[in-house]
This record gives sequence, structure tokens and C-alpha cells, in this order.
Amino acid sequence: MTTTPSLARDLVTAVGSEHVEELDAGNWRVSPGSTAEVAEVIRRAGAHKAAVHPVGAGGRPRRWQAQSGRPGGKRAGEELDRARVFISTRRLDQVLQLDETSLLIHAEAGLTGLELERILSPRNLSIGDYPPVVLTSSLGGLIAVRTPGKSSARHGFFEEAVVGVSAVLADGRTVHTRVAPRRATGPDLARALCGSEGTIGFITSAVLRIHVKPEARLLAAYILPSIDAAVSAVLLSLREEAAPSGLRIYDAAEAAEHFDGLVLPTGHALLCAGTAGPTDLAACDRDLITSAVNAEGGRTGDLALAELWWRRLHAGEPTPGPSPSLQVMATPSKVGAVYHAVTAHVAAHGGIARAHISRFDADGAVVFFTIIGPEELTTSAEAVAAGAGAWLLGGRAVKLDAYLDALRAEIDPDHIMNPGTLA
Repeated sequence: MTTTPSLARDLVTAVGSEHVEELDAGNWRVSPGSTAEVAEVIRRAGAHKAAVHPVGAGGRPRRWQAQSGRPGGKRAGEELDRARVFISTRRLDQVLQLDETSLLIHAEAGLTGLELERILSPRNLSIGDYPPVVLTSSLGGLIAVRTPGKSSARHGFFEEAVVGVSAVLADGRTVHTRVAPRRATGPDLARALCGSEGTIGFITSAVLRIHVKPEARLLAAYILPSIDAAVSAVLLSLREEAAPSGLRIYDAAEAAEHFDGLVLPTGHALLCAGTAGPTDLAACDRDLITSAVNAEGGRTGDLALAELWWRRLHAGEPTPGPSPSLQVMATPSKVGAVYHAVTAHVAAHGGIARAHISRFDADGAVVFFTIIGPEELTTSAEAVAAGAGAWLLGGRAVKLDAYLDALRAEIDPDHIMNPGTLA
């Protein structure tokens, strides 16, 4: 470990002793109170070749602990014994501007989505229909980490709400992406920071597009003759430009598990849907979904099923366990094939598989399998899903790594920013 005492002194100089905590030998958690302090901390850490890791209000990220000990050698700047500075966004917790006319909010990275929602709600505004469990993360985390759960059937992925970003680079320079209409020309640098997991810059604040709270929220449940019919009904309604606030398909086995022994005819599926917005528009979206269900041979089911689904999704009512053991994403044309391939494989090897399908958008959907059987059966089912055209949930396009590495080498030659991540 190099220059640890002088690094500690520099960190105290940057933010004050009360905001610097030694986690263990050579590892420090620092809580800057402004973008200028973040820049100063990163400059001083870089001068000591110390790694910088962004964290929320907690301590050391588990992700770094797992990756730093992985086999396969070390990359430049990834020495396991180097000093590390964990920069907490705990004190970056202010709303800098709220523009209720343009429906934009400029907030610091340490505010959680739920805290932003509490600020917006009395003004009849909202971040959008994102699952509350997602909004427990800080704004910086929501933007920097591209987790698949940050999606809304109505509003898209969370990064689509990002209009501008402020961040600090490895050399301490501060970047502010310009908040401009989409008609403006030039590259959108904010997109480079979204999903970069702190490897390109440390996000300090962001401007988000927000929404007026919906006047009405309508729910519906439908019974369809097959999983394929249910998937087709959803895709048909989306092609007709329905904008639901939530959609989920359950196969018969999953429906029985989640809805107190609900008995569906063999092979049938349950579809729960929610729509929101001005009353007429919410009703129009619901009618589009109903029409698509009817076209696929389905019928309207018990509204109480949809109400229970929505309470579990947004009101914190517990969902029956266990958690899904295999989660894969697939394009619209492959969703049904992936479902059938996995369930057939598991059944052929003496196991039981049940599933639900959600997070629908133009790119496809996510299939959540609960597999009961030996652990190796889940592993083999993953390979079967991939063979049918699925991606493991959260998988990234590793073919782009060469371009990411080139960008990081240019702006962060010493691998200061979150080394070991996206590597």
C-alpha cells in the first residue's frame, strides 16, 4: 500500500475530518457535500493512484469485493493492495431545481427515487410507474448501474428519463451535459455515463423528465388459452400503441402458486394489466388490451387477481417465494419459444418449472422461471434458454468491450475510476 497516511491527510483537507472514515487499512469512505468536493477528492485520490469507487449511503460495495478476488490475473490499475477511496453520495441530497412547466427536475445523485417521489407527490407530480423496490436506490445508482429492473411498461427504462448529467472525470474535471431539446445536434454524452457504473465518471447530479400523476388507474385480469396466446395479445396491444403501466403473464402453475391455488385449465395463462393517465386515455389503453385478448381467444377474469398483483408490485404486499431461479430476456419473436424450450427441458429431466413473463417493451420481455429440481438442472436450463434465443438477464454486449477499454484508456489511463467493473 502506497502513501496511505498522506492520502488520508489529503482526503481530510478536501472534505473535513468528520466526513472521512477509515474502513480498514488503506480503504477510506469519504462523503463530499458538493460537486466541487467530489472533484477535489478524485483529484487527490488520483495523485496517489488510489482507486475511486462510488457508493450510496452504505459502505464498501459487495461487487468490488467479489470482482477484486476473481481468478484470471489483474488488469492495469487493478492491484488488490492499492489504496481505495469509496465516495459516498450521502450528502449529495438536494433538489437543485424543479421546473413544473417543462416537467424537469434537477437533483443531486444521493437522493433516492422514493425521496424524489415524496417531494414530487404533493405537487401532483411523479417520477413514473417504476417498482418501489427500484426507487429505493440513489439517483446516481439508478443512472450509473444498468440493472434490468429499472423499467416501466409505461415510461420505458429509467435512463430514458435522463435529460442531462453532471459528473466528475478521473482527472477531476467536471462535465455537465447540456440540457437541450432532442432536435439539437451533436453526440449525447449523457448516454455514455448512463450504465457506465462509475468507470467513465462519478455522477453528481442529473436532470430528469417527470410526469403529472395519473388521474385514473385501471386494472384488469384476463384468462387466455395458452402462454403463446397471452404473449401475442400483449404484443398486439403494444403494436396498437397501448401504453400500460404494468403487464404480467403467469402460466397455470405460477398462477396457482401466486393466487391461493387458482386453478386454470391445463395450458392456460393469466394476464394482469394496469393502465393509467387521464381517465379516457387509461380506459382506451385498457380497451386495446381487452380487444387484443379477445382476438386471441381469451376472456376477462376476476378483477381481484389484478388488484392483488398490483398491491404486490407497488404497495409492498409480500409475493410468495421462492425467488425465480432463472431470469432471461428475449426478443418478441423468441419469448414463447424460450418458455417452451425451458419448461420442456426441465420436465424431461424430472423437474418442475413454472414461470411468469413481464417487463414488456418493444425489445421483448423477461421470463422468470422457478425451477424445482437439482441445481444443475437450472444450469442446463440456462443453456437451453440461450439456445432458444434468450440472454441471461443483465447480460451485456462483451463485443463492445474493446471500445469501452479504448475510451477508458483515453480519459482514465491510471484506471482510477471503479477498476474491476465492466472488466
